[in-house]
Amino acid sequence: MSRIYIYSTLSNDQRYQLKNGRSVLIAGKANVANKQLVTLKGMATSISEDEFNLLQENIVFKAHSKNGFVSASHDKQDAETFAARNLEPMDKSAQDTPETAKKRNAGGAKVKDAEA
Repeated sequence: MSRIYIYSTLSNDQRYQLKNGRSVLIAGKANVANKQLVTLKGMATSISEDEFNLLQENIVFKAHSKNGFVSASHDKQDAETFAARNLEPMDKSAQDTPETAKKRNAGGAKVKDAEA
């Protein structure tokens, strides 16, 4: 049985309930700095075909897919490259960057860029 790769730009891990009583955990943490202060733009999770078939019936997964935050592929690819080409760049819970802070609050406090 082959594996299906679920690619995600969600900022949080997402546990989807399946009709058979089990659940599938799809890795999130895209656009969130990790302990090494690295901010990945996409994440990938490998699941079975059976899990994927059940996952397609989950209403929350369908909404995330329709809105462009998750997508599936039979091919294992670099998650960040796949996300950049095929998914929305981030959800509303992604950490602010200087650019997003300026857009969100154009007339507000000044955002000073960190010096290298």
